[in-house]
Amino acid sequence: MLNSKAQNALMCALSEKEYTKVHSFKSVKQMWDTLVLTYEGSLEVKRNKLSLLACKYELFEMEENVFIQTMFGRFQTIVNELSFLGRS
Repeated sequence: MLNSKAQNALMCALSEKEYTKVHSFKSVKQMWDTLVLTYEGSLEVKRNKLSLLACKYELFEMEENVFIQTMFGRFQTIVNELSFLGRS
């Protein structure tokens, strides 16, 4: 009963494209794991993203003829993505 409620809630929240990826699975766990892998990637992908973002953070510098707001926006995006991946 709980699995079917969770499955129904998940299916209602998905776009048509996402739905086609997971509609044939029997359990919500299979559906969820597939969606997580699709949108967050594997552990190796996360590590690579983290490494790339850390490098961007360390090499970040002000560019000539660019507004400070634009530079701050770029920097804030890097910081937010690092935070999302668990790095502070």
